[in-house]
Amino acid sequence: MVCRFVELETSIRGTLGSLNNAPENLRPEAWTILKDLIKVLKPFEEFTKAISGQRYTIASLVIVIAQGLFKVYNSLRKTNLAPRVLHVVDKLIANMNERDGFKNLEKSKTLSRCTFLDPRFKHIPFNHNDILLNTTKNDLIEKTANIIRSKYTEEYESVSLADVNTNPNNEQPSIWDDIDSCVAKSTPIGTATSRAIVELQRYMEDSIISRHQDPLKWWKDHSYNYPNLNLEMDTNFLVAHFFDDESVEAVPSIWFIGKRLCA
Repeated sequence: MVCRFVELETSIRGTLGSLNNAPENLRPEAWTILKDLIKVLKPFEEFTKAISGQRYTIASLVIVIAQGLFKVYNSLRKTNLAPRVLHVVDKLIANMNERDGFKNLEKSKTLSRCTFLDPRFKHIPFNHNDILLNTTKNDLIEKTANIIRSKYTEEYESVSLADVNTNPNNEQPSIWDDIDSCVAKSTPIGTATSRAIVELQRYMEDSIISRHQDPLKWWKDHSYNYPNLNLEMDTNFLVAHFFDDESVEAVPSIWFIGKRLCA
């Protein structure tokens, strides 16, 4: 409504000037405030479209949106906005910092894993904090390794090379003895953790997709390349955990701040 009002500024001014008993027109500084206020409200419009425009709400958006809001408003703080609008920006930033459910989003392991497993973002939202990046990676490696162990317990059981015996019963020598022995010594016996690390590294090295693409479709198309990570990141994980115990205040906090701003 404010945008439309500003768009019609010329028409409104002209119409009010032609009326006999016209109400008092807005002063020039008031029009400036309205125009600046649109800049402040715009990020919340983007947030609303990002959430409501999806067929399903994805938890991986929460941290990215929160980081984006903080950066936008800290940037607006340094611009030449009207003093009253700058006061609104300061109040907005203070409101975000005061709410634990908003400023501590990155501490949620659930939200961090969801964000990392979104092929539109991956490690990018964590590049500013090496500790957070490594913590999230290690958490994913541990969970992926558990999946591998549960699927292939016997296959990935650690076995020493000393236990490898190509001819245990000292039977008639075979033409395959030599090659079998060499293969046994050269084939690495990978653990669940090492395989999880390799799979996660391959995922990180894969190209990041466009923000407008469907991450769940991407995972469906690449499930063969990342079979264990794909089990970690299923539809229920991204959607159902959106309001888990750790992140229940996340989106309500954003809505609350926006409501307070517009009130």
